[in-house]
Amino acid sequence: MQLPTSIAVAATLGALVVGGVQAYPSSPVTHNTELGREFVVLENDSDATDRQRLAHTIVSPDYLQHNAIVPPGRDGLLTFLRGVRVVMPDVRFTSRDVFATDDRVVSRFTVTGTVTGGPFVGVPAGGQHLEWDGVDIWTVRGGRLYEHWDQFDWPRALIQLGVKGLPQPFVQAAAQPVNR
Repeated sequence: MQLPTSIAVAATLGALVVGGVQAYPSSPVTHNTELGREFVVLENDSDATDRQRLAHTIVSPDYLQHNAIVPPGRDGLLTFLRGVRVVMPDVRFTSRDVFATDDRVVSRFTVTGTVTGGPFVGVPAGGQHLEWDGVDIWTVRGGRLYEHWDQFDWPRALIQLGVKGLPQPFVQAAAQPVNR
């Protein structure tokens, strides 16, 4: 049996796509870079069913989370993202950079949104517009995001939320324009 030319060419070029992420035979670096890009798609998807489907494609079932405010595991990640969307219905994640190696992905991003749907990190909703930057670092196992660490520009976010009493250097830094 002979395959149609388009299927044979797609398979030969490694262009078969599974859930938006190139399946191997692309290089691990290319695959892992796509995982980082697809994670932003996951964060921005407002449909919970689509978000869950994509998470099951790109996030390992035994996902390890090292952010203390995010519940553990892949389901904890989905719960956290659902909560962010409730608190900031207009939330948007913008990818700035994605770098990868054979077993790691690093992503730099900006989060924007308006706090209208409930308290955010314990601060009551008051229509605060937030815009802060962050960095995600993952290990990749079995072609999926496996372990996660992150850093956020929390001083800027807390000042935008209206939190008072932060040290003056943070207030001054947050008042500066961001050069992305």
